[in-house]
Amino acid sequence: MRFFAGFRSLVSALFHRSGVEADMDEELRTHIQNRAHDLKRSGMPRAEAERVARIEFGGQERFKEEIREALGTRFLDTLLQDLHFAFRMLRNSPGFTIVAVLTLALGIGANTAIFSYVDAWVIKPLPFPQADRLMVFVSHDTKKGWTGTDITSADLLDFQQHNTSFEQTAAWASWNFNLTGDGPPAFVSGGRISWNFFETLGVKPIAGRTFVQDDDKSGAPRVAILNEGLWKSRYAGDPKIIGRTIRIDDESFTVVGVMPGKFQFSLMGIANLWTPLALTDKERDDRNSSWLSAFGRLKPGVTPTQAGADCAASFARLEKQYPKTNTNLTLLVSSMIEEVGKNEGAPQVLMCFWIVGLILLIACANVANLMLARASRRAKEFALRGALGASRGRLVRQLLSESLLLFFLGAVAGTLFGKWGMTWIQSAIPDRIRGYLVNYGEANLDFRTLAFTMGVALLCGLVFGLAPAFESSRLDLNGPLKEASGQASGGKRSTRLRRIFVSAEIALAVVVLISTTLLVRSFIISVGASPGFTPANLMVAALELPKTRYAESAHMRNFSDDVLARLRTLPQVVSVGAASSVPFGGFGQVVLIEAVGKPAPRPGEQLGARLTAASADYFSTMQIPLIKGRTFTSSDASGDSPSAMINQTLARQFWPNENPVGQKIKFGEQQTVCTIVGVVADVKVNQLRQRPERQMYVPFTQFPSTLLGFVVRTTGNPVAMPTAIRNEIWAVDRDQPVSAVEPMETLIVVKDTPNRVLTKMMVFFGLLATFLGAIGIYGVMSFLVSQRTHEIGIRVALGASPLQVMRMIMDQGLKLAMIGVLLGVLAALGVTRSLAFMLYGVNPRDPATFIGVTVLFAFVAVAAGYLPARRAMRVDPIVALRNE
Repeated sequence: MRFFAGFRSLVSALFHRSGVEADMDEELRTHIQNRAHDLKRSGMPRAEAERVARIEFGGQERFKEEIREALGTRFLDTLLQDLHFAFRMLRNSPGFTIVAVLTLALGIGANTAIFSYVDAWVIKPLPFPQADRLMVFVSHDTKKGWTGTDITSADLLDFQQHNTSFEQTAAWASWNFNLTGDGPPAFVSGGRISWNFFETLGVKPIAGRTFVQDDDKSGAPRVAILNEGLWKSRYAGDPKIIGRTIRIDDESFTVVGVMPGKFQFSLMGIANLWTPLALTDKERDDRNSSWLSAFGRLKPGVTPTQAGADCAASFARLEKQYPKTNTNLTLLVSSMIEEVGKNEGAPQVLMCFWIVGLILLIACANVANLMLARASRRAKEFALRGALGASRGRLVRQLLSESLLLFFLGAVAGTLFGKWGMTWIQSAIPDRIRGYLVNYGEANLDFRTLAFTMGVALLCGLVFGLAPAFESSRLDLNGPLKEASGQASGGKRSTRLRRIFVSAEIALAVVVLISTTLLVRSFIISVGASPGFTPANLMVAALELPKTRYAESAHMRNFSDDVLARLRTLPQVVSVGAASSVPFGGFGQVVLIEAVGKPAPRPGEQLGARLTAASADYFSTMQIPLIKGRTFTSSDASGDSPSAMINQTLARQFWPNENPVGQKIKFGEQQTVCTIVGVVADVKVNQLRQRPERQMYVPFTQFPSTLLGFVVRTTGNPVAMPTAIRNEIWAVDRDQPVSAVEPMETLIVVKDTPNRVLTKMMVFFGLLATFLGAIGIYGVMSFLVSQRTHEIGIRVALGASPLQVMRMIMDQGLKLAMIGVLLGVLAALGVTRSLAFMLYGVNPRDPATFIGVTVLFAFVAVAAGYLPARRAMRVDPIVALRNE
């Protein structure tokens, strides 16, 4: 009860101040009147009684302060007074305030922008109920060390039968669908999923239902679920969409549900359409093709460690049953939150967060230096306040109030800067990769982000305000009052503290600049590296033929031949080619390979290669260099002995000291034997930083595919070419959807977007760190010049030349800078090792980078110290000595 009574008193005192003050005045007046009345009754004259009563009662303000302290408002009153005074002081020093606020805005704003993505991609759970119980299954080869989220359908089904750790397990495979009817043919991204996919995630449709178990059986009536966006864009939000028949891959499907537009499963990517897996008997027994991905929801009380042990035991049993396909193969479990973070670049985001944290420390050190310099000029003020009775603690509170207010203003300005940064990052993310990012790559300036911004600002204001506050509150009542107003300055301790701050911020700036320079150099090297072909003036059109109309190999060959013939007739076309997968186009197939005539690999030691079926003109159109032998010709026709081409990496691995041309290689489940007719250069197929991989090519005429990518080499970059290519494809099959037709250079840029965005941020962060470091050196040097004006005047009067004065000041600046650079280089030697996984073609301890940054900061120190040194050269000894 006492607590609630005290709380009510505090609330009343805060929100009814005038009434409380009036009550205190009335109560004090009553006490004085009562005492005066008692004195009057004892025979004392009225006027004398009132005077004596007031004297006996003492100062009324003392009693008011005691009452306020009892009510709990004294601290708030003092705080408000301090903040009001701090605001007046900052307003009276607009130059200092503007520089400090802008410095803090840069540091805090960068942290706000990056934290918004850390919060969205790393901290926040997935938008599914109890997302911490969702686990992704990861295949792992215990001998080769590789891991992947792909699993064979037969292994998954076996695991599901013996599973004891998961409530449910679900599978999916990213898929592309040809959607026809109700508009022009469309190439739609989506997925084939198990019937309990949505149920395991814990999401519900906005219309209709999700799949049921009967939908997932081979031969069951074909059903589909649409995304809300596809439902509205293609079917105009038809309220009768449930039960409506649509054409997918040239077959009829019944729509049974519509998922909300906000639903997203980023591991699948962009998905607008889903169909059941409905595995055939052949697919259910397949232990060679790892084309499915799977996840599960843990049973209550089961830990990920227990689930991992369950998976390992299950796959150990499969290894014994199926040694040919499952040797050295096990199954791991990984949190879905972690897997999504890896796909989104969580390590890169955290690295950016670490860098902006250092930048914030640099900005705070800069502001702390400014506050120390300003406090030194206020030494006379503090001495006077101490002489009037202010304690050291009272001065510390006042200075901390100024610091907190200053950092709060920096946080407000930093929020605006952070919002701009968030907008810029979002605008740099292409639409086609947003589906792989949580919330489609968007981050919001929500309450959590604002709370982080204000929390960081107040914490930094408290921490970095303590040193100036304690240093400035050292009471010396004699020295400052004897000095002239403008000459009061701090002692050696204060000067040493400022030098420590500037050396520390230079060291941090060096660490940031070395780290960002390594990342930028890595990007430049990757962009300059050859992808293995010439992407300029090359157009790409990808599509997938429906198996219902193109079930026969002859039909696939005829379609490809007809399209190629029509594309060759287009103006400005130099050459054309076709392949089952095109670099940076998204398609691809990996098969097991074996060199004929060499010892057969043991189970679990088979090697794989990326397989591509290519037309005869594909290599000349792509301008892939031929190393040995020949490319495909008309002699590699259907029915002839199968031919193959391999890349240099495969050739070096299988025939290091032999000519691979004429050798035989077999691949796939059918163990098809091919004769190698040529060797071509390595080609990067997914990203510019890709390490060399084994690649194998077969003639499209002998191994036709429903997956097709047409490549068109032009004399320039005509704007109308995409439309012309689509029209020629539709002239062969008017119902065949075509994905985006675009330049190969655009595909490469899109694939490399994360590195490009990261590099732009690194350039900005590096420049910002250098700028803040330069400001720190300039600020300290300017203060040292003003502090040593009297000394400089004496030196000049005694014969020192302007150049000697300038050298003296510059030596001080360079000494501070070099100490900071040395500390920064030593720190960077350890820090940059953590960046190794992000670097391409650059050593984390690259000598050129370390030396270059050292030289740069020496130059920055000279440039930043030049103006203060030049001002010192112009000191008039007569004026300097007269002012003293």
